[in-house]
Amino acid sequence: MTVEERLELLERSLKRWRWISCGLIAAAIVLGSGLAWSIWGTRGSIKTRSLYVTNDKGYAIELTTSAEGDGLISVNDHSSFPRVMFGNSQKGFGKLELYTGHSQRLVMIGGTGSGGQMAVFNNTGHRVVDMQAKKTNSGAIIVSDFDGNIVQGIEGDSRTVMQPNGNRGAWR
Repeated sequence: MTVEERLELLERSLKRWRWISCGLIAAAIVLGSGLAWSIWGTRGSIKTRSLYVTNDKGYAIELTTSAEGDGLISVNDHSSFPRVMFGNSQKGFGKLELYTGHSQRLVMIGGTGSGGQMAVFNNTGHRVVDMQAKKTNSGAIIVSDFDGNIVQGIEGDSRTVMQPNGNRGAWR
């Protein structure tokens, strides 16, 4: 093989490696740009009034809003009965409710115009224990019978006295 043939072979090899290196640099730039977009890029948004995550038996999760703009998230069981619901109450306060498998409310935690409230319900749907902040900025605990009638109550405001089956104070 002559020197000229060897030089020509070497030049072809050099051109090939130059094209390969340019291709690798271009691929690295494209991959780096994609990674940068993935890390720092702007995400899109979805705007909808309701979003339902379903399974083969119905709704598993429901995200919805009312006409007034109040939001609600409901987590349902395998039969599409709500088990956990949280969002805004009709009066604009935050609210969390736990349910049995047949839409029977068990616990409600939320806000009122005077502060927070927590209510426990029996298996017939009657409120049997109620703890809340009252309009007088004091606390109150109410215990009710099976039918939801007040049996005993205590409150932190000494200006009013709660009597069994009485109606003193804003208990409901």
